[in-house]
Amino acid sequence: MHWLRSLPARVGRYLREVRTELRKVVWPDRRQTVVYTGVVVISVTIVAAMIWVVDTILSTGLSLLLFGA
Repeated sequence: MHWLRSLPARVGRYLREVRTELRKVVWPDRRQTVVYTGVVVISVTIVAAMIWVVDTILSTGLSLLLFGA
């Protein structure tokens, strides 16, 4: 039961440490955020297109294999 009594102190220490670490963070400015967001959107679009192409090829090939031409 000792762990239960020490819980509020541990939570408080954890929150203080979180606040300390968040002060160390170097946050990106607006331009960096826009650039990084663009990179993510383009990357996701490319990967999704690649998956779609592979899926189309595999499903077409499997249909031809199972059901004929």
